[in-house]
Amino acid sequence: MISQTDDDIRLTEETDIPVIPVQPYHRPHVLQQVRGPLSPQLIELNDDTVIVGRSSEAQIRVPSSALSRTHMRIERYQGGYRAIDLDSSNGVYLNQIRINSAVLRDGDTIQLGNAVFIYHEGK
Repeated sequence: MISQTDDDIRLTEETDIPVIPVQPYHRPHVLQQVRGPLSPQLIELNDDTVIVGRSSEAQIRVPSSALSRTHMRIERYQGGYRAIDLDSSNGVYLNQIRINSAVLRDGDTIQLGNAVFIYHEGK
Protein backbone atom coordinates (compact mmCIF):
# COMPACT_ATOMS: atom_id res chain seq x y z
CA MET A 1 0.00 0.00 0.00
CA ILE A 2 1.32 3.45 -0.97
CA SER A 3 0.77 6.18 1.55
CA GLN A 4 0.29 9.81 0.63
CA THR A 5 2.39 12.44 2.41
CA ASP A 6 1.77 16.14 2.94
CA ASP A 7 4.47 16.89 0.33
CA ASP A 8 2.57 14.87 -2.30
CA ILE A 9 -0.62 16.80 -1.58
CA ARG A 10 1.13 20.19 -1.89
CA LEU A 11 2.53 19.26 -5.32
CA THR A 12 -0.95 18.74 -6.74
CA GLU A 13 -2.57 21.89 -5.34
CA GLU A 14 -3.77 24.50 -7.80
CA THR A 15 -1.64 27.59 -8.16
CA ASP A 16 -2.41 30.89 -9.82
CA ILE A 17 -0.90 30.75 -13.28
CA PRO A 18 -1.34 33.82 -15.44
CA VAL A 19 -3.01 33.24 -18.80
CA ILE A 20 -0.85 34.59 -21.58
CA PRO A 21 -2.76 35.71 -24.70
CA VAL A 22 -1.26 34.32 -27.91
CA GLN A 23 -2.13 35.36 -31.43
CA PRO A 24 -2.52 32.25 -33.59
CA TYR A 25 -0.47 32.17 -36.76
CA HIS A 26 -2.53 31.62 -39.91
CA ARG A 27 -0.89 30.46 -43.10
CA PRO A 28 -2.51 31.65 -46.32
CA HIS A 29 -4.16 29.31 -48.80
CA VAL A 30 -1.65 28.51 -51.55
CA LEU A 31 -1.55 27.17 -55.10
CA GLN A 32 1.70 25.36 -55.78
CA GLN A 33 2.38 25.16 -59.50
CA VAL A 34 4.32 21.94 -60.12
CA ARG A 35 4.08 21.61 -63.93
CA GLY A 36 3.79 23.93 -66.91
CA PRO A 37 5.17 27.33 -67.90
CA LEU A 38 6.66 29.35 -65.02
CA SER A 39 6.72 26.34 -62.68
CA PRO A 40 7.69 25.69 -59.98
CA GLN A 41 6.12 28.52 -58.03
CA LEU A 42 3.97 29.17 -54.94
CA ILE A 43 1.05 31.54 -55.27
CA GLU A 44 -0.66 32.84 -52.14
CA LEU A 45 -4.44 33.21 -52.45
CA ASN A 46 -5.20 36.45 -50.63
CA ASP A 47 -8.02 37.86 -52.77
CA ASP A 48 -11.67 36.84 -52.74
CA THR A 49 -11.55 36.09 -56.48
CA VAL A 50 -8.58 35.08 -58.65
CA ILE A 51 -8.61 34.46 -62.40
CA VAL A 52 -6.19 31.90 -63.87
CA GLY A 53 -5.44 31.95 -67.60
CA ARG A 54 -3.05 32.99 -70.33
CA SER A 55 -4.31 36.59 -70.48
CA SER A 56 -2.02 39.31 -69.16
CA GLU A 57 -5.11 40.49 -67.22
CA ALA A 58 -5.29 37.21 -65.21
CA GLN A 59 -4.05 37.40 -61.62
CA ILE A 60 -2.36 34.01 -62.12
CA ARG A 61 -0.93 34.07 -65.63
CA VAL A 62 0.12 30.85 -67.35
CA PRO A 63 1.55 31.66 -70.79
CA SER A 64 0.42 28.51 -72.60
CA SER A 65 -1.72 28.02 -75.68
CA ALA A 66 -3.31 25.03 -73.86
CA LEU A 67 -5.11 27.49 -71.55
CA SER A 68 -7.96 29.85 -72.36
CA ARG A 69 -7.40 33.55 -71.76
CA THR A 70 -9.66 33.32 -68.69
CA HIS A 71 -9.59 29.60 -67.95
CA MET A 72 -10.62 29.26 -64.28
CA ARG A 73 -11.84 31.38 -61.40
CA ILE A 74 -10.85 30.57 -57.84
CA GLU A 75 -13.12 32.23 -55.31
CA ARG A 76 -13.34 32.30 -51.53
CA TYR A 77 -16.04 29.95 -50.31
CA GLN A 78 -17.01 28.97 -46.75
CA GLY A 79 -13.60 29.66 -45.23
CA GLY A 80 -11.72 28.08 -48.12
CA TYR A 81 -11.81 28.28 -51.91
CA ARG A 82 -13.59 26.69 -54.83
CA ALA A 83 -12.56 26.34 -58.47
CA ILE A 84 -14.90 27.26 -61.33
CA ASP A 85 -14.31 26.49 -65.01
CA LEU A 86 -14.94 29.62 -67.09
CA ASP A 87 -16.11 27.67 -70.17
CA SER A 88 -12.51 26.91 -71.07
CA SER A 89 -11.68 24.93 -74.21
CA ASN A 90 -9.62 22.24 -72.46
CA GLY A 91 -11.46 22.10 -69.14
CA VAL A 92 -10.50 22.08 -65.48
CA TYR A 93 -9.53 18.75 -63.93
CA LEU A 94 -9.68 18.28 -60.17
CA ASN A 95 -7.91 15.09 -59.07
CA GLN A 96 -8.16 13.85 -62.70
CA ILE A 97 -11.93 14.43 -62.96
CA ARG A 98 -13.30 17.18 -65.21
CA ILE A 99 -15.36 19.66 -63.20
CA ASN A 100 -17.50 22.73 -63.76
CA SER A 101 -17.20 23.84 -60.13
CA ALA A 102 -15.86 22.20 -56.96
CA VAL A 103 -14.78 23.05 -53.44
CA LEU A 104 -11.03 22.68 -53.00
CA ARG A 105 -9.53 20.53 -50.24
CA ASP A 106 -5.97 20.36 -48.97
CA GLY A 107 -3.79 18.38 -51.38
CA ASP A 108 -6.15 18.59 -54.37
CA THR A 109 -4.51 18.54 -57.80
CA ILE A 110 -5.85 20.98 -60.39
CA GLN A 111 -4.87 20.60 -64.05
CA LEU A 112 -5.45 23.28 -66.67
CA GLY A 113 -4.03 22.25 -70.03
CA ASN A 114 -0.34 21.54 -69.39
CA ALA A 115 -0.27 23.38 -66.05
CA VAL A 116 -0.68 21.45 -62.80
CA PHE A 117 -1.27 22.98 -59.39
CA ILE A 118 -1.60 21.55 -55.88
CA TYR A 119 -3.93 23.38 -53.51
CA HIS A 120 -2.82 23.82 -49.90
CA GLU A 121 -5.33 25.02 -47.30
CA GLY A 122 -4.25 27.74 -44.94
CA LYS A 123 -4.23 26.77 -41.29
